[in-house]
Formats: sequence, C-alpha cells, structure tokens
Amino acid sequence: MKLIHAEAANHRARDPYQELAIAVIKQAANDYRDLARKNADSGSGIEQKHIRQEMTSISRFFLGDWYRSLSGLDNGADILEMLDMEVFGNDESV
Repeated sequence: MKLIHAEAANHRARDPYQELAIAVIKQAANDYRDLARKNADSGSGIEQKHIRQEMTSISRFFLGDWYRSLSGLDNGADILEMLDMEVFGNDESV
C-alpha cells in the first residue's frame, strides 16, 4: 500500500508557518483516511451520511484556496485521487 505524506522537497529547517501548514495538510489527509475506513465499517445509514459529509468537507479543503495557500500547489485533486486509491484501491465508490 502506497502511503501519502506531505514533505518538503529538501530537509532544511522550515519556518514555523511552514511546519503548521504541513501539519494541517497531514491532518486533513489522515482524517480523510480514517473517515473512509469508518464509512466502510459503519452499519448505520445516519452515521454513513455524516461520514460522507465530513469527507466532502475535507475534499473541499483539498480543492480550495486554503489548501493552495498552505501548500503553494494546485494538486488537491491529485491528492484526493491518491487517498482514494490508498483506501479503496480501484473501488472509488465513496
């Protein structure tokens, strides 16, 4: 299984803002993974609906301006695709 992690291209000391930005992006990716796994294991329709809403919110983060500001990149759709492949494999039925 391929894991996705936000890392800087080089290993120089980063400023605190950059460290915070990386932490926010990592947390969003981890939350998306956790929610996707919970959704697969959940039996309750109400709980699944709530989980899907949370996943949609995280998707909007990756596709939005805040992610682009934090990362300096416009690859949110690629990140989401990689997360889906990591969690669901070829089954992207979220």
